[in-house]
Amino acid sequence: MNLINKIKRIIQQDFLKNVLTLMTGTTIAQLLPILVSPLLTRMYTPSDFGVYALYISIISIISVIVTLRYEFAIMLPKKREDALSVFCLSLITSFGISFLIFVILVLFNKNIIDLLENKKLIKWIYFIPLTSFLLGVIQTFNYWFNREKLFKVLSTSKVIQTFANIIPNIAIGLIYKNELGLILGYILGATTSVVYLSYKFIRDKNVLYELRKNVSWLKIKEQALLYNEYPKFNTLSAFLDTISLQLPSIFVSKTYSSTNLGYFNLTTRTISTPLSVISSSVSQVFFQRISDAYKQNKPLRPIILKTGKYLSLISLFPLVVLLFFGPELFSFVFGANWRIAGEFARILAFSYAIKFVVSPLSITFFAVNKIKTLFKLQFFRSLGIIIVLLICVRFPIESFIYVYALFEFFYYIIYMIAILKVI
Repeated sequence: MNLINKIKRIIQQDFLKNVLTLMTGTTIAQLLPILVSPLLTRMYTPSDFGVYALYISIISIISVIVTLRYEFAIMLPKKREDALSVFCLSLITSFGISFLIFVILVLFNKNIIDLLENKKLIKWIYFIPLTSFLLGVIQTFNYWFNREKLFKVLSTSKVIQTFANIIPNIAIGLIYKNELGLILGYILGATTSVVYLSYKFIRDKNVLYELRKNVSWLKIKEQALLYNEYPKFNTLSAFLDTISLQLPSIFVSKTYSSTNLGYFNLTTRTISTPLSVISSSVSQVFFQRISDAYKQNKPLRPIILKTGKYLSLISLFPLVVLLFFGPELFSFVFGANWRIAGEFARILAFSYAIKFVVSPLSITFFAVNKIKTLFKLQFFRSLGIIIVLLICVRFPIESFIYVYALFEFFYYIIYMIAILKVI
């Protein structure tokens, strides 16, 4: 009986309760695509997944600059009216930069396609600004609802987005045997999430009243200047980080083939998705908790070490599974044609395990306002990735993945040391 009561007390703790709330939606949202992947890998070819992966790589790079990272500053103001001004600032920058990207694509679309060396992408290039804007809006709403501790709204939005993504993936895939279903599903999922989050936001009459009463162009400008380190340092830092994540995919597409990119994309998506179910939920709640602790001058190290310990224990199971059964597992689940993706997964297992532990804790840099330190780390990583790509340009793809995995493993060790130093 005492054990049952103890478990209840643990579950009722705010931090764990909020993590579990987010995890419920995130688990459904991120595991559903994995569950339907065996169907999709039999409907779409590795080349189709390669075109889709290239599209997502471009979107991922743009999405980190589209808000100028002002969404992170929504968590910081003590006054709610100031947070609303930052919220509006983030939405405005999302629209402005997305429109600028549209103009660039109109003027230089042929040059961009030639640079990427993927003619299939030309059909989708004008959807890039729209998708970037939608992701900017979602990111902005996520941090607003996180600040308000409305974790159920965030959880539900992830589930809605996933279903709105998967249904077109399957429905269109039954008719058109190309990347149409994959890309269109992604866009529809993001659109549905924006509609739901907007509805939840405007339902709060207090928020609408405060927007009319307290938010003005002058106050938005004041907040933009107050948190100008975010566009100056964090935007570039995040851009470098995303470049580091997405350059390998672009490199595989250009150096090897869309088919190899399809294998590589399935590998990274299948490994990272289940792990990020926990990782992303922990990160959001961890950010809220460590921000509060920092404002109250409480020690941060115990929170970081305790969270890191739990994440390390969780990472052991997928690590062992991938090391011993990776190729067989991929072959069984996704079909014999995808065994190569399982070989890639085995090579990348250790690097993803340490990334799973360290990534949620990296939000510490924002909580303690050490943006410049984060920028230095991301710059080092981007430079390292570029060097890895230059070294491996004439290597077979398996050798490239070994070198890439080794670099990532040591980088995240350095990252963890830096987190402990800044506090």
